[in-house]
Amino acid sequence: MSNVKNIKGVCPGQRSVKPWSKNGAEGDKWCDSTRPQSLINIMEGMGMKMICFGTGLASSKEESRGFGLELLGMVLKSLILTKEHGADGVLHEIGTVGYNVSEKQHSRLIEQQQNLILNMIQNLGIENVYNVVLSHSYHASDLFKSIFQEVELKMFPFANLQNFQLYGEYTIIQIAQMRYLYCTKNTMIKLGWIVGNGPALDVIDTEKAEMLINQGKLNEYYFDSMYRYCFPDDDFSFIYTTAGIDIIDGKKYAPYTVTRSQRRPLLTDPIKPYLLKIPESKHKREALKNYENNIVLNWENLFGEIDTYNHISADEKLVTKLQFIQDRVLGACAA
Repeated sequence: MSNVKNIKGVCPGQRSVKPWSKNGAEGDKWCDSTRPQSLINIMEGMGMKMICFGTGLASSKEESRGFGLELLGMVLKSLILTKEHGADGVLHEIGTVGYNVSEKQHSRLIEQQQNLILNMIQNLGIENVYNVVLSHSYHASDLFKSIFQEVELKMFPFANLQNFQLYGEYTIIQIAQMRYLYCTKNTMIKLGWIVGNGPALDVIDTEKAEMLINQGKLNEYYFDSMYRYCFPDDDFSFIYTTAGIDIIDGKKYAPYTVTRSQRRPLLTDPIKPYLLKIPESKHKREALKNYENNIVLNWENLFGEIDTYNHISADEKLVTKLQFIQDRVLGACAA
């Protein structure tokens, strides 16, 4: 059974980690300024421009066990994009609407994810640039209801398609949430994930939109394409990072969601012992390369190179760096 609701009638090295600054001098990856006192500062537009990305509580088939380690690739890339594009910060939306999970599990997943992200923000000293919003927090607003109805009208030509009858309401919610953040938070770039390479999202006409709906793949490229179909004139760009990789069979998944059937490390799984238990294979090599490109290199781009012993192998250096990053993110080591 699908874990996405067919929703009816919804309008809803051992150096210390110092605070990171998007305005630091060229080549200075650290900032000695004092951390702001507020843990979260949700920016209400006011001319500010934001980099955004979203995470969810479940896949289309089952609830998530927790954030995947690869989530860090999206977190770090969003911070890099903030610096590169002169944005005012990152907006991380935790999607909380549209899942077939019990109310008790729903509340537990939200609390678990929110607490983990707030802990990461504090440990990395990025309170002044990293912001979190829960999608259900604005679904009751008149503006969101109005946007929802607008999207509903724009997507009406596809109402008779079989897949749209199954997932149309969920699709409309995803588009409406993106539009709401674009209008209220001035999001300029949305970071997503992708398997392979999709065609550019410059123009999505009715024919292309229908093709994507019929394919039935509820991934970010699909939702971004539907947004482009509904709002082609919005100054809203989409950038993609690579998918998470099952370390045993090489299958690709959302970086942030790990279900029971997937063999991928959680963000909270001690990464060094986890990787030591996995036998060598081409899929493990692919996963390690993914961790290096999206986590380690992005970290070092922002915070500086991580010191390791010269005499250890390249693989040992990579795992040591991953453990270093994980410890800093989770606060497992003294800052």
